[in-house]
Amino acid sequence: MILGLSKHPSDESIVEGILAGGRKEHEALVALYKKFHVSLERFIIHRSTGRDYAKQPEDIIWEAIEAFVVNVKKGSFTLKDATLETYLKSICKNLWFRYISQEASREERQNKYMAEWDKLEDDVSDMLIEKENWENYINLVNKLGKNCKQILDMRLIEGLSMQEISQKLIANGTFENDQTVRNAKSKCLKKIMELITSNHQ
Repeated sequence: MILGLSKHPSDESIVEGILAGGRKEHEALVALYKKFHVSLERFIIHRSTGRDYAKQPEDIIWEAIEAFVVNVKKGSFTLKDATLETYLKSICKNLWFRYISQEASREERQNKYMAEWDKLEDDVSDMLIEKENWENYINLVNKLGKNCKQILDMRLIEGLSMQEISQKLIANGTFENDQTVRNAKSKCLKKIMELITSNHQ
């Protein structure tokens, strides 16, 4: 029986268990989770936008519990401040909103970066078509090395999507992951743009 009490331990017994440390602290954390995880999960889900996030409510709940334990041990929380449920919900809300804000900023940066890649890709394609430069294109790409040639040929000539290109290049061991493929593509596009521009000045 958790903490030697009933199946519904009091807030006081949970705090006492955490302060006691050792096995009692472990039992207190189990009791804490069992007592509040359902209400905390509903609390977080209610504040989500209904989309899938890399971090799930369960992750936030455990982060909140960890923060709570730290605050109890250093004396910055007592039951005079609030009930455990109210305090945990406050931590969860702050953690979740901070995560959503970081996710939005990350997506904004990624979208901006992708837009720059797409614009550069369009510029390269337009210049090659306008100048009827496909033979010259082959000569230029050969100067950039094997990896650049693979990426640019698959993208600009074969018309493969970046996802398809990434899958092929990761599968054959050329790159480790999707991000390294995209970074290489960006560098290759910039290099070929510089070569095309310098050759026609």
